[in-house]
Amino acid sequence: MKQNSAGRNKRFFAIQAVLIFLCVLLVLVTGCSAGDKGGTSQTAEGRGSAGTPGDKQVVVAIASDPGIDQLDAGTYKGSIQVHPMIYDSLVEYGEKGEILPSLAESWTISPDGKEYTFKLRKDVKFSDGTEFNAAAVKFSFERWYKDPANSSINVAKALQEIAVVDAHTVKMTFSQAFYPFLTELTYARPVRILSPSAVEPAGDVKGKFVKPIGTGAWKVESYTKDQQAVLVRNPNYWGKAPLLNKIVLKVVNDPQSRLLALQNGSVDISGGQMGKIAPESIQVAQKSDSLTVQSAPGSNSHFVVFNGSNPFLQDVNVRKAINLAVNKKSIVDKLMGGMGKEAQGLFPATVPYVTVENIRWYGYEPEQAKQLLKEAGFADTNGDGIVEKNGKPLELNFVLQQTEFPEWKSIAEFVQSQLKEIGIGVSLKVLEANAYYDALWKNKQYDMLIYRTYADSQNPHYFLLSLFHRTGSAPAVAWADPQLEALIDEAMGATGAKARQDKYDALFGRMFQQAMVLPVYYPDDIFVVNNRVKGFKLGQTAYLPVVWNELDVK
Repeated sequence: MKQNSAGRNKRFFAIQAVLIFLCVLLVLVTGCSAGDKGGTSQTAEGRGSAGTPGDKQVVVAIASDPGIDQLDAGTYKGSIQVHPMIYDSLVEYGEKGEILPSLAESWTISPDGKEYTFKLRKDVKFSDGTEFNAAAVKFSFERWYKDPANSSINVAKALQEIAVVDAHTVKMTFSQAFYPFLTELTYARPVRILSPSAVEPAGDVKGKFVKPIGTGAWKVESYTKDQQAVLVRNPNYWGKAPLLNKIVLKVVNDPQSRLLALQNGSVDISGGQMGKIAPESIQVAQKSDSLTVQSAPGSNSHFVVFNGSNPFLQDVNVRKAINLAVNKKSIVDKLMGGMGKEAQGLFPATVPYVTVENIRWYGYEPEQAKQLLKEAGFADTNGDGIVEKNGKPLELNFVLQQTEFPEWKSIAEFVQSQLKEIGIGVSLKVLEANAYYDALWKNKQYDMLIYRTYADSQNPHYFLLSLFHRTGSAPAVAWADPQLEALIDEAMGATGAKARQDKYDALFGRMFQQAMVLPVYYPDDIFVVNNRVKGFKLGQTAYLPVVWNELDVK
């Protein structure tokens, strides 16, 4: 028995030796490690930094569930930033609104501005291998463009017919000339192209959405609701292949937790609208040896809306005085930590049709502000520091919310103190998000309200139509002015670039002359990035915030 046991032991150790030798040989030949296989280690090295081709990935912190199971290209459901990763549009949005080819290689517009003919790329396939062609474009558009739920975009309202001219040509006929049609076709949704095989029954425009299938650079590998989505390269992508193999979108709800995840290396990228970084966290990240803060001028702005039904605010001198009383540079330097830029006009220079000439606004001139109030008949008659007119003190309520924009509280307090210096009393009213939006859009229970413009391809046309133009019988939301509305209409219908620029110059001039808003500041687009990430570049829009296809890892 002892002899048999010894024999077994010898064979056991011999097998062990062979296994150890094979393992060492495998490491020497392939350079593999547990981390290189990508699924076990939680360190940065374990997420592909060793460079194994099949495991190059980054982890991106996102603030909320991306809704992959609802990511239908023809709806407004799911993450607006994930739509463009999976679905391509006919055209894309470039710097200052330049329209760039995408699935459409070229296009022509009829002289009356009502017919658009698109020549499509050939040899393009969807991520499941099915063919992209004119019929697929027609299918994708017919799923949504007649739906009243999409009437907020003019493509949906004005598109009368989409016709297949040949396998790689489509023609769209609109009921009116409207220059932003091409701009709206760059939106993240619902204009992007979905495969007919993404619905059941396949090819049925009324079919049920089953899964996201597009022609974009990425496709979904896995999804766990409220935890993460894993996107991998689309092997059929028609453009230059991404350098990464995988992007993990990890749900991290709390802003402080996003910073901690960046610091411990479990997350590589966070920022923008996907996972906003608080100003105080940015200052921490700037001091880190392992993190880099990436920023660029954004395309939206924060400003104060005036309620035109308030008798005091109907006086243009009062509105001008408010503008002159606020030191916008101090807001950026002292409250925003130098991130962003002091506001001039309603829109920053990154927005189309905004120029050095038409962006002019009111500087910081508190003495001039006091003089304007005096000329308007206001005076401090009882020595309490608040000016009056006809026995009524110039006091205003200032509405804000902190749920989405926590920095608005400190900005509102600053504005409050600055207006007090010229004799205007301001009381702050902080509302929860729903009540705040009701105050703006429904009940008008405010004198002043801090708001933000939209971003990117929705500026300037869509924002102006939304807030400064009447809708049917309803007056403009932010400031009702018939002359401004006429200029907006003329700009929207102008088919020539010069005529359009002239109209925008005129309407921005009108807003300045009437001091229709109080511009506050232009925020930067800010991301915090792990230093292991290479090739990080901010995108042109909030829904394409990062040039994902150029990302790599060290």
